[in-house]
Amino acid sequence: MPGVVIVSRASRVRFTVGTYLREMGYDSIEFQNFDEAMEGLQNIDPQALIIDVQGVPRGENGSGFKTFNPWLERHLHDSEPPCIYLLRKGARRPRFRVEGTVVKKPFSIEQLGRALRMQLGAPHVEREGRALEVDPDSNVLRCGENAVHLTNIETNLLSYLMAHEGQILPPHRLLMDVWEYHDSAGASTLVRAHMSNLRRKLRTVVDTDEQIQTIRGKGYRFIA
Repeated sequence: MPGVVIVSRASRVRFTVGTYLREMGYDSIEFQNFDEAMEGLQNIDPQALIIDVQGVPRGENGSGFKTFNPWLERHLHDSEPPCIYLLRKGARRPRFRVEGTVVKKPFSIEQLGRALRMQLGAPHVEREGRALEVDPDSNVLRCGENAVHLTNIETNLLSYLMAHEGQILPPHRLLMDVWEYHDSAGASTLVRAHMSNLRRKLRTVVDTDEQIQTIRGKGYRFIA
């Protein structure tokens, strides 16, 4: 399975983003400078690229983003996998030779996850031979011929749960990753209300809400 390429000199960025990608079911391939990326990409057909524009030093050959930018356009040709550019807040936006989504630093990992899902598609899981799928463009949950509309928050929340299938997610993590709140006060009440709405809508399309489990004292878990 082709991976998602991460180009960043920051080991913390590479580790955090790489771990998150693996949790979402993607392989990750990491490079710490543009020289390494240009060499490694010769033999890789990536699903997507996450490029830390200012966070990458010049390599041994002195290649910076101004070199990498046109090289990427020539190398990708017609394939052009989705690109996500990490750009420091307030920094001048370069002229990207390969168009992509810009995520401003500092960012939450779920903000990056949403950008990736918009490019690669929302998660889906199989249930009794039918695909349970969230469409982030139309905010629609589908299973077979059944469909129901979701709010923006419900779409983000259910996509997050599905991307972390099997993991127990505490309310404070959901509030900070999905809602992007920095203060988790009141997390339990807010999250519980939205979980209730999601369960009601799940029952509309699959006749059950057992996919979302409440783990008493710990949080919530999505099981297909």
